[in-house]
Amino acid sequence: MTKVKEIIDRLQVDFPEKLASQGDPVGIQIGSVDQSVTKIMTTLDVRPNVVAEAVKNGIDLIISHHPVMFHPADNLDFSDPQKRMYGQIIANGITVYSIHTNSDKAQNGSSDWQAEELGLTAIQPFCLDDDGIAIGRKGKLPETMTAKNFAYYVKEKMGIKMARLITADNSKQIETVGFICGDGGKFWRQAVADNLDAFITGDIYYHTGHDIVSSGLTVVDPGHYTEKIFKYKMYDLLKKWNTANKWGVTVEFSKVSTNPFQDLF
Repeated sequence: MTKVKEIIDRLQVDFPEKLASQGDPVGIQIGSVDQSVTKIMTTLDVRPNVVAEAVKNGIDLIISHHPVMFHPADNLDFSDPQKRMYGQIIANGITVYSIHTNSDKAQNGSSDWQAEELGLTAIQPFCLDDDGIAIGRKGKLPETMTAKNFAYYVKEKMGIKMARLITADNSKQIETVGFICGDGGKFWRQAVADNLDAFITGDIYYHTGHDIVSSGLTVVDPGHYTEKIFKYKMYDLLKKWNTANKWGVTVEFSKVSTNPFQDLF
């Protein structure tokens, strides 16, 4: 019978926990490395609807991008929906393992997956973290386009309904692009320092947007949920490793949306 530890050991080859940014709570979130595994589910987030899906489908191991606990729980009062979810995970014998910034920084991880999705060429590391390892990527678009058309390009490539364009000039010519997966607004000045035409990241703050416009940089904010690419790519890897290592497990990805926002037009 395959144990959680065997799965984690293989994940650690490509996504070592030591790559994670300082203070990022990756790794085992809830559960045990000694637990037996028959069914694995990949997900971007671990939210109550994801846990309900996992319980319904008899999942033993959830592999998520976002950690379940960014902050320690001060109690396990089940009147709080988040803490009740922890109880449901434990009661149903589910182990949760999270691969966050170590996926962003790994070779052939989240950043490279999104570079591929965006169709970038001449891809290079972008924005070094404290350990000197890049947390993002930069590259060139297949062809030069205006800032406004670039925003539509990002929207199409990422398969999203809406993207926010931050620019002083809709007709600015865009060729070189950098990006940070998820919430990378604090890194926009690095895009300026690298003389990039544009930067892609989610969750841009209103006043940061003003500073970006003043700087002359163009930014497209596609939202945070574009990181859902993780659950599909991780699913593909686990399917391949399952066959190669004869784990004999079933692998699936979460079918529910954990995007808290609705696009209304």
